[in-house]
Amino acid sequence: MPERKAPTRGRYYEDFELGARFAHHWGRTITEGEAQLFSTWTMNANPLYFNRVYARSLGHPACPVNPLLSMNVVFGLSVEDLSEQAIAHLGYWKLRFLEPVYPGDTLFSDSELLDLRPSESKPDRGIVHVRTRGTNQDGKTVLEYERKILVKRRAAHAAREAP
Repeated sequence: MPERKAPTRGRYYEDFELGARFAHHWGRTITEGEAQLFSTWTMNANPLYFNRVYARSLGHPACPVNPLLSMNVVFGLSVEDLSEQAIAHLGYWKLRFLEPVYPGDTLFSDSELLDLRPSESKPDRGIVHVRTRGTNQDGKTVLEYERKILVKRRAAHAAREAP
């Protein structure tokens, strides 16, 4: 029986172009159950995210989704386009939550490539710097952030992955 290999997915360093824009596909609707479980499982003690009476007393129509869940959804939508070939995530900067997200909202993600450069210490990788934006079903920007990703270079890793 022939050996089975996992398919290669995602972009290598050479596949990125400065200024490129990515409209990440699908989008994702956040349910009330997911929002409640996220706050419970992450031990978030802020009643804004699990107490409707408290949320309404602050002017919200319902309990907003924990912003870190929103960020993780927006980030997750970008993985296929940006970091399937990542070696490491090097950090997040300028994370801003601009609008509350509520259960039933559908989040979408898009990114812009701000910078890219080869690694100074290892020739088999490069650094990709992107700005990612999350929007809701009404087109309002709910969050944005920048991140740097350490990504494989094609030639160095293709040789290792060959049968």
